[in-house]
Amino acid sequence: MDNLEMIEKLMEKANVTYEEAKGVLESVKWNLLDALIALEKEGKIKTPEPASYTTKQNINEEAETIRKNKNLETFGGVVKSILNWIKDVIVKGMNNSLCIVDVKKQKYFSIPLTLLVLFMIPAFWLVVVLLAIEFFCGCSFMIEGPDLGTDKVNDFMEKIRFGRGSTGSPDDLNDRK
Repeated sequence: MDNLEMIEKLMEKANVTYEEAKGVLESVKWNLLDALIALEKEGKIKTPEPASYTTKQNINEEAETIRKNKNLETFGGVVKSILNWIKDVIVKGMNNSLCIVDVKKQKYFSIPLTLLVLFMIPAFWLVVVLLAIEFFCGCSFMIEGPDLGTDKVNDFMEKIRFGRGSTGSPDDLNDRK
């Protein structure tokens, strides 16, 4: 590469004038790399800023996952996670209820699922007998609530009451007799 090409190259890379490029190259005996370093030391070339890329959201999510896993390593963390799960189950049980309805879907009685479970512990047979009486009186059970009160759950409960393959109407029960 001749001197003119080196001056043009330095002018392009360092964004300096022809005279500045020629003077620096002559002072470093036409070594292009040394000329770039000399211009950088003089402050005529900006040093490149270190490049980095980060996704703050991913770092926060990863840190949260690590923190949760670290909490599970301790006995207190395990107990806390179990208590949180129990609290969630109780809240869902209080938000959803078991309803006793007639053929026209008129509600006779409604009890939150958490209370039903609590009553079943000391008075299991009493609850079972009351549920059987309601069943034989032609009533059916339905679950209402944001978590379990879906058509899928209630259709399943109708299938249990009237048997597999039926449409779920009380007439199906009479047809089978």
